[in-house]
Amino acid sequence: MKYHITLKSDNAKTGPIPVTTSPKATCPPACPLRDGGCYARGGPLGIHWAKLSAGERGVEWWEFVEKVRSIPLGQIWRHNQAGDLPGRGNTIDGAKLHELTQANRGKRGFTYTHKPMTPENRALVARANLQGFTINLSADTAIEADELAALDAGPVVVVVPEAAPATSTTPKGRKIVVCPAQRRDDITCKDCGLCAQSGRSVIVGFRAHGSSKRKAEAVCKGGAK
Repeated sequence: MKYHITLKSDNAKTGPIPVTTSPKATCPPACPLRDGGCYARGGPLGIHWAKLSAGERGVEWWEFVEKVRSIPLGQIWRHNQAGDLPGRGNTIDGAKLHELTQANRGKRGFTYTHKPMTPENRALVARANLQGFTINLSADTAIEADELAALDAGPVVVVVPEAAPATSTTPKGRKIVVCPAQRRDDITCKDCGLCAQSGRSVIVGFRAHGSSKRKAEAVCKGGAK
């Protein structure tokens, strides 16, 4: 499998920060958005992701890790604008995740995972978060957000309807705050950094977006109040 890194993204939401992409094989079958609702399947990102997944572009893992290691200290960067943690399907490759976590030392890397939180996966994610590489657990409903937060493996994000208010709560009273970059045109991931805070208690909500947002909304509705 090959991986890709853009050292200065031109994405309006992330801002000019390093952004990476992993192949589709890393995405878990457990993800309900895999076959419909995934924002990464459409537009230019979808084309890029397809070429990367076919091996037509990108670099091997070892070279990719070295590129991550070269990111300046203190720099915020996003792993996986598409794709998931290293490892095929539902499994996390612990050795590769450890290499990536070590390459991130002194930097502010963050990412998201839909991999199921089996005991093995949970332990790997929790260790990475403790070592400074922020892995957000991705929930598809507010109910699931409560379940993932209770695992205490890392911070949680959740898909919310396009019309969701700026703040809401889960069924168990946890606060959901819609991504600031989705609410204001003058804020990017570079400015915000909320998703890079591994110790936060607030859940970040991402309004369904992209060409498949209606399918994403069908998955995420329910559980918030």
